[in-house]
Amino acid sequence: MKAKEQISSAQMSVILLCFMTGSSIVNIPGPLIGYAKNGAWISLLLSLSVGMMLLSCILYLYRKFPDLTFIEYSRALVGNLVTILLAVPFISFQFHMTSGIVLDIGLFMTNSMMRQTPLVLFIFPIFFVVALTVRSGIEAMARMFFIPIVIVLLSTIIILLLSIPNYQVEHLFPILPDGIRPVVLGAYFSYGFPYVELMLITMLLPYVRKEGRPNLKKGLYIALLVNGFFLIAVTLSTILVFGPLAGERLYSMFEVARTVDLLEVIQRIESLIGISLILTAYMKAVITLFILNLTFTKLFNLQDDRILVFPLALTCFLFSLQQIEKGGAFWINAVTVIHPLWATFAYALPLLVIVIAAVLRKNPRY
Repeated sequence: MKAKEQISSAQMSVILLCFMTGSSIVNIPGPLIGYAKNGAWISLLLSLSVGMMLLSCILYLYRKFPDLTFIEYSRALVGNLVTILLAVPFISFQFHMTSGIVLDIGLFMTNSMMRQTPLVLFIFPIFFVVALTVRSGIEAMARMFFIPIVIVLLSTIIILLLSIPNYQVEHLFPILPDGIRPVVLGAYFSYGFPYVELMLITMLLPYVRKEGRPNLKKGLYIALLVNGFFLIAVTLSTILVFGPLAGERLYSMFEVARTVDLLEVIQRIESLIGISLILTAYMKAVITLFILNLTFTKLFNLQDDRILVFPLALTCFLFSLQQIEKGGAFWINAVTVIHPLWATFAYALPLLVIVIAAVLRKNPRY
């Protein structure tokens, strides 16, 4: 990760799309439908609106400090001590995210395919590959991510279209069988995963080339809208196929793909979704580990910005093992209940503090 590495605004938009879509496109529909029932798509619209507001705040700070990361302009606005205090939950949640993303790949493999294989045999190699990718730098990451995200989105579109014969429109009604409260609960869940995580891109925006900055705003909004469209599409598809049972499907799109059977020729295509989950989770893990390493580098002003990559990856690996030792039920509760609240204190609150400081302070020192 050389200091002068730069990417285009289009590549930054692709990175955002990979980050927001990674793991969420397969993991969100089941739990979300369990909370909001047939109103799950309304929950996604609400949380997407919050995501748009967060992105507006992020872009406001970027306009004021185009060459600085969140840690750097936080230090300029509120001082070193407050920045360190804000960085404690910020960093702790990044550890939780990075370990959780890779852990999810391992749990998917052991729950859906290789039930007798120890979880560690999946997690450790993935962390090793993720760390190697992070060391290659953001330019290599940006060039590499375009093809995998296209594969993922095309695979999702294929599954959605091939599942049309299994759709039952009556499953969509009633939209609000239990009132508005379940929809709000679903919005709380989908706000925490993935939309509040948007705040992490404040660490990446300075890598965008100066000539590409005028187009960045439009590209990021389009990426966020594309992500919202696909999340709503896969959620509606799950409801249309499974109806009242949709909320019980853990990897819902994987289960939807299993139902595809056209003329006994096109069937057992769930491998497409399996590959998509692994690809998207891998890309998101790379981005979060890169940001985690960059956070430490900027916070402690390290000269070598690669020295911590493997130690941080090893720490996340050990943390993921510690998480799953508490049991699958604890992990599910952590992701669906604790995750949004923790993310609010780790991401949304520091962002709000810095936005207020940026509005009030006219001449920050940096």
